[in-house]
Amino acid sequence: MRLFIATTFPAAATDPINDRIAAIRSRLPSASWVRPESQHLTFGFLGEQPESMIETLAPRLTENLSRIAPFEATLHDCGFFPNPRHARVGWVGVEPESAFNVVARAVREAVVATGLTLDRETFRSHLTIMRIRDPWPPASADLFCRTLRDYRSAPFTVDTITLFSSQLNPQGAIHTPQRSFALA
Repeated sequence: MRLFIATTFPAAATDPINDRIAAIRSRLPSASWVRPESQHLTFGFLGEQPESMIETLAPRLTENLSRIAPFEATLHDCGFFPNPRHARVGWVGVEPESAFNVVARAVREAVVATGLTLDRETFRSHLTIMRIRDPWPPASADLFCRTLRDYRSAPFTVDTITLFSSQLNPQGAIHTPQRSFALA
């Protein structure tokens, strides 16, 4: 099974983002938009793993995450990876970035301690909104950013991290929670 570790966001934080995007989407070039029910922040992608990996990983995640206090967060700002000129991913930022980075470090240390290799070494705190295959003209990238630049969600509490399985299908991946881990 394909596994990843992530946190999700309340609809009150993501619905306004998705409403803003819906209002301009017809004016933007082709992109693969992340469905609202699939929007999350990935701390670590584990790829294909045997189901037994859940039991191997769970105690380490429980221990590492139990040392981190829940925190208040917001969604705000936006941008592109690697940059607007060569955009491959459109994102919305998270704050406080430092708190998400602490969680990411704890998750990634737990994963590495089980002997798994992570997807990449660098973690970037963000909510992926869409993926771009063909380059966008600068005016389109600017429209996306102007639409979200002033957005700031109401504060919400991050207190749970979830280990998900992901099943690919033509309409988009189906993410199923396998185990949840509470922060301190």
